[in-house]
Amino acid sequence: MHAIQAATAIHDRFLYASPHAPLTTTELYHLSQAAALFRQQLSTPIEPSKRDGLWITAILLGSTTFAQIEASKPEEAWPLAPSKPSDLEWLQISTRKEAVWRLTNPLRPDGIFHILADEYRNEYLPSAAIRSGIEGIPRSFLQLYGLDALSTADNSPYFSAVFNIASLIRIEAGCLTNIRYLSFISYMEPGFKRLVELKDARALLIMAYWYAMGIHLAWWLGPRAEMECQSSCLYLERYYPEEAIIQDLLRFPKMKCGLMATVEYVEA
Repeated sequence: MHAIQAATAIHDRFLYASPHAPLTTTELYHLSQAAALFRQQLSTPIEPSKRDGLWITAILLGSTTFAQIEASKPEEAWPLAPSKPSDLEWLQISTRKEAVWRLTNPLRPDGIFHILADEYRNEYLPSAAIRSGIEGIPRSFLQLYGLDALSTADNSPYFSAVFNIASLIRIEAGCLTNIRYLSFISYMEPGFKRLVELKDARALLIMAYWYAMGIHLAWWLGPRAEMECQSSCLYLERYYPEEAIIQDLLRFPKMKCGLMATVEYVEA
């Protein structure tokens, strides 16, 4: 209940105040209570009747963490802003959610999420199972990331992220669902996550594309997606101006996050 109240309070602030304001006292209280109770439940054997509730709490804690961003301009956001301990906290929480998924098995036959099993199999598993092959990846991405027919998720830290961002680009103009968009996080190999943390230029470009496609997908995704997309684009412009392929590929996320007019993107 605390997690629901926290999400509701944050949503109300987004609607009536500012998504970039600090957490209110009410939001902090409910988030802290939700996190404490969540940890308490996970520290003991999980009762079957509580599995769905725990998964819902994990979802809400993850979404509220992603939603909260105090930066009001790109220079104050990751990756342009000076590094701080809370950078990419949402990604760390998303990684921990995978453990909760395994513990609670939300798609089990007696679970309330079982109704989503077909969508999960159709939209998540096909891409998740791909460990090799470059079909559908744009030529410019292949060149930038050094991928060829011999590239796999095992010999390139970029492969899975590039393959799946390319698949998102193909469906983004149509009907990109939340589950398909967010499943990208699950495709992130540990090596790629480390490159993101290190602000590797090629990893940041992929993140800029991912952020760009989430700006208008859900209320809790938009503020961070837009701000960190802008920050990533400006970071790459500022520190890697000599990387011609990166600068060319930046046109898509720049257009999506408002740094470039649509007509300019089409004409370029």
